Amino acid sequence: MSLTEQIKELGPEIDLEIIRITNAEDFPETEKQIIENIKKGYIPKSDYYASKNISSNNPQVNRIGKRCNPKSILKKAKSIISVAQDYLIEETENITDKKQLCGKIAKYDVGNFYYDLKLKLKKIVDFINQRSDFKYKSKNKSCYVSLVEKPIAERAGVGWYGKHGIIITERFGSWVVLGEIITELELQADAPLLQSCGDCKICLDLCPTQAIVSPYLVDRTRCLQYISERPMKVPLAFREVWGDRLYGCTTCQEVCPKNIKIKPRKYQPKYGYISSSVPLIPLLQISEEEYQRFFAYNQIAMRPREAIKRNAALALGNIGDPRAVNPLIKVLQEDDNSMVRGHTAWALGKIGGKKAKFSLEKALKIEEDREVKEEIANALRMI
Repeated sequence: MSLTEQIKELGPEIDLEIIRITNAEDFPETEKQIIENIKKGYIPKSDYYASKNISSNNPQVNRIGKRCNPKSILKKAKSIISVAQDYLIEETENITDKKQLCGKIAKYDVGNFYYDLKLKLKKIVDFINQRSDFKYKSKNKSCYVSLVEKPIAERAGVGWYGKHGIIITERFGSWVVLGEIITELELQADAPLLQSCGDCKICLDLCPTQAIVSPYLVDRTRCLQYISERPMKVPLAFREVWGDRLYGCTTCQEVCPKNIKIKPRKYQPKYGYISSSVPLIPLLQISEEEYQRFFAYNQIAMRPREAIKRNAALALGNIGDPRAVNPLIKVLQEDDNSMVRGHTAWALGKIGGKKAKFSLEKALKIEEDREVKEEIANALRMI
C-alpha cells in the first residue's frame, strides 16, 4: 500500500472522513481575484494592508502572493493534504434560566472545531514522520490564515465552490471546516470534483444583506458573518435584519439544498464549547478577563470584546424586551467605547418606551462624540 493510501486509511481511525491530496503549485487566478475584489471594495483594504502602509492605492501584492503560494510556507513543498471536518452537531442550550435574553451563535462557532481538526492533522504529520523517518518536512497549517484554504480544497477534490463562496462537500454539504498539511513528500494527487450548484441561486436570493453580489462573489463589507467579527459601524439597514445574532451568520448555508438533508450528529467539541445560545445582558459590561475566561479556546475570544458587546446590544434591540433597557442605559452612560455607545443608543431607540427616551435625551446633552450624538438623535426619532 502506498503512503498516499496509508494516509487516507488513517482518516477513519482519527474521525476524519475527508482526506484528499493536491500538488503544491501556486494559485495565480486566486491572487488575481483577491486583488480585483479589493479594488472593487468587496474586501476591505485593511485585510491586506500593513497598518503603516495605507497611503498606496495598491494592495500588498507580496502578502497576497504568499497566501496563494504554498512554497512560501515550505520552500521544497510538493504536495498538500487537504481535509475537511464536519461541524453540524445537535444544538443545545446550556442555560439554567430559560427566561434570559439570549443571542444565537453561528453553527461553526459553538465550539472550536478548528482546534479539534488541528490535533487530528498533527496525528497525520506524526504518522508521516514515522513512515518517512523524518526525511521530509511537513507543516500543519490548520487554524492559520496564511494560505488560501478554499482553492486548495477545490483543487484537491474535497468539494466544490458553492455560489455562496463556501466549499460544498458530497457527504457533509458546506458544514465543514478546512485544514491542510504542506509536505515535501510527493504524494499521488486527486482530481477536482466535477460538480456545481447548477441553476440554483437560493443563497443569493435569501442572503439578509445581499452580500452575495453574484455567484461565487461575496462582498465582505455586507456579510453579517464578517461584520460580526470586527469592531465597525453596522449600517442601519443591516441592523434591522441582524435579528438575535450574537456572532456569525449561516443563512446562506441553512437555505442551501445541499445542506438541508444533512443530519447533525451527537457530538460536543472538547475545546471552546459555548452552546448555540448565549445570555446577552451579562456581555454588555463584561471585563476583558471575564471575556477571555467565558470564551476560552473558542475563536470568539480572538475577536475584540467591543465587537461582541456591540453585537449583544444589536441583538437586544431586535429582541425588544424591556428588561434590557436598564442594562443598555448603563452602557450608554458608562462605556468608554464610542462604537458600543452608538449601537447601544440604537438598541434603546428600537425598544422604545419612556425610560429609554428619557435616557437618550439626557445622553444627547452630555455626549461629546459626534457620531454617537448622531446615533442618539436617530434613536430618538425611532421612539
